[in-house]
Amino acid sequence: MTKSLIWILFGMSAVSGCGSVSDRSPDAAGAEDGGGGSGGDAGGGSSSDAGGGGIDAGGIDAIDAMAPVCTANQALRCDGTTLVSCNGDGTAEVRETCALGCNAAAVRCNDVNPSNNLAAFLDMAVAEPPFDFGSMAVLDTDNGSVTIDRQPVVVRSATLAQTSAPTIRVFIVKNLTAIAVTATGRNALAIVSDGDIQIGGVFTASAVSNTAGPGGFNDGGCRGSPGGAPVAGGAAGGAGGGAFGLNAGRGGSAMNDNGTSVGGIGGTATGNPTLIPLRGGCDAGTVGASLFGAGGGAIQLVSRTKIRVTGNVAANGASDSGGGSGGGILLEAPAVEVTGTVVANGGGGAGGCLFPRAGEDGRLDATPASGGIACDVGNGRDGGTGGAGNQGARNGGSLSVSGTGPAFAGAGGGSVGRIRVNTVSGGLSGNGVFSPNPTTGAIGTR
Repeated sequence: MTKSLIWILFGMSAVSGCGSVSDRSPDAAGAEDGGGGSGGDAGGGSSSDAGGGGIDAGGIDAIDAMAPVCTANQALRCDGTTLVSCNGDGTAEVRETCALGCNAAAVRCNDVNPSNNLAAFLDMAVAEPPFDFGSMAVLDTDNGSVTIDRQPVVVRSATLAQTSAPTIRVFIVKNLTAIAVTATGRNALAIVSDGDIQIGGVFTASAVSNTAGPGGFNDGGCRGSPGGAPVAGGAAGGAGGGAFGLNAGRGGSAMNDNGTSVGGIGGTATGNPTLIPLRGGCDAGTVGASLFGAGGGAIQLVSRTKIRVTGNVAANGASDSGGGSGGGILLEAPAVEVTGTVVANGGGGAGGCLFPRAGEDGRLDATPASGGIACDVGNGRDGGTGGAGNQGARNGGSLSVSGTGPAFAGAGGGSVGRIRVNTVSGGLSGNGVFSPNPTTGAIGTR
């Protein structure tokens, strides 16, 4: 029995020495000296000492890691083109690359500053709904009405007057997807979007016969001159074409034994490459009171993010006597991708005839619009081709006939319009077609 008692006492002593609760005095190895006690010593305790898992060991570090280090969602600074801000719970900094650069003065990413004073309208776009213009839409730039698939739809819009240029009708959207869109009216067309603009079909502000595209505009000497007054026997010169981006073709002259009818002078180039102010092209000279090819309209598309054209954007001139010039197209976004076509081509001049035969309206590629075919090769000449791509408009054909019989000259073709793309360096992409070639510039920022 004595031997058993000794083993029990030995076992209790061993357990007590392993850091369990014990009756040892403070002088023992685990109390306040360097042992393994559980009080305020430096050993393996569990309270506020260095060895345990208490507040001083891991708990305070964890709390510190979660403590706010900055004001939630506050913009902190600009690092080059990067905006550094506080995250939503204030525990860390987050970084955002600014597509248009960082505005150090206001500590924010720069915003798009559109041409032609459209910034205030772009600021409204964030609160507007997105729009899908369906399979077919018509926009009236005079009254702001919109029909989508033959149903009226309300899209917010406003007008903006310009000096020595057409008024602009501005449509305001969150983002836009469009297929077939036709713009009508007299005012130039602008669309501002907080998000992407995607054009998948034909988006047109082109002229139709003697009706100019929205924003078509005659100023100075850009409009073609009428053909010369007919002389006895029916000799009549052709009308001159309308001009915008380049000079237009002149009308041919017609001569018979009774005299000569001189062709009309083609219009001279006008406007400027920036399309500030926004405007379209010019009309051809008239034949009679109302027969002329009208100039293409004006389109400005603005996006805070991206413009993507897989279809066609067109502001072409028409053919009805001389060809009307192409209009103006201005695209502005941090990224502009064109895999379709963007065209502002001139219309072909009409062929010589008692009632001139219209040529082609401006085409949806970089091919010049054909001039009209004369009624009779012996007594008439074909009209000049319209300007397209890097080709200028051509003059109408001239002729001289023996005797006093009729002689009808061809009319001049209309010139190309103007296309402008404003974006960031490297922001224009895609293998699409521009006609004429665009001028480019840096997108405005604010």
